[in-house]
Amino acid sequence: MIGLSSSYYGFQKIPVYESAKRVFDLGFDTAELGAGHGPEPAVWKTVKRIKRDFPDKNYTVHGLFPPLEKRFWFNASLGFTKQNEKIVENFFRAAQIVEAKVVSIHPGFRREIDWIDGATPLEEFSPQEEIPIEKAWSNFFELTNYCLAKAKETNCVFAIENMPSMAFPLVRTIEDFEKAFTQFPNLKMLLDVGHALYSDCLNQLLEHFADNVCQLHLHISRPEGIAPKADEHNPVTDAKQLEPLSAIKQLKQIPIIFEHGINISEEQIKSEKRILEGFLEKK
Repeated sequence: MIGLSSSYYGFQKIPVYESAKRVFDLGFDTAELGAGHGPEPAVWKTVKRIKRDFPDKNYTVHGLFPPLEKRFWFNASLGFTKQNEKIVENFFRAAQIVEAKVVSIHPGFRREIDWIDGATPLEEFSPQEEIPIEKAWSNFFELTNYCLAKAKETNCVFAIENMPSMAFPLVRTIEDFEKAFTQFPNLKMLLDVGHALYSDCLNQLLEHFADNVCQLHLHISRPEGIAPKADEHNPVTDAKQLEPLSAIKQLKQIPIIFEHGINISEEQIKSEKRILEGFLEKK
């Protein structure tokens, strides 16, 4: 299941339906419904139309989808607020319609986060007041427990994504992930390769949690010490970059989603798709 996030086209102001269609027209069999879209009228009709017109494709849902009328950073560390409840219900409503394999979220932040007007989800956000750490964990556990119940109802997997350290993630260290997975044995990991490379922890995450990985976000970034202040979301250019992923025994059975900004061309994406396909054929 090799796919592309619809956010790639959403960042280009392309509507949700056309974004999904372009993902499939590019030769992918999987589309992730992602956060990089503006609000649209009748979005639920659109989601149903996507499933109707492309019934044999695979789907995943990544928060925040569908987008709210007002831009907002979904923060699981705030717990089950009325707004977060609505957001979570929408995740799983979308997942049920398209029969998504995975619903995934960022696992909360240690600070409250404001949206920067004009930014995209790949750009810097604005951290505000710190959330007391025990409260943040309690809130995150409450929300995760609810999401796992919804995932069971929806017949999909629920996963949390590893985030780069500059984002003040709640679940950050090996010990943090162990705490989450011990509390919730059915919780899985969306391994963002670029985030892990940026934070220089890919091998550590794979050593401890390869069996927990149920989906990948695939892009390349330089280690934090020599990187700019944000993960670059660069394309894969060589199969050697994929070698660490051999630690994931279930690699050929899980969604692998390319995730890029508008600085990457469709030709670059098709090239990395061919590299990944060649890599998987040898496994």
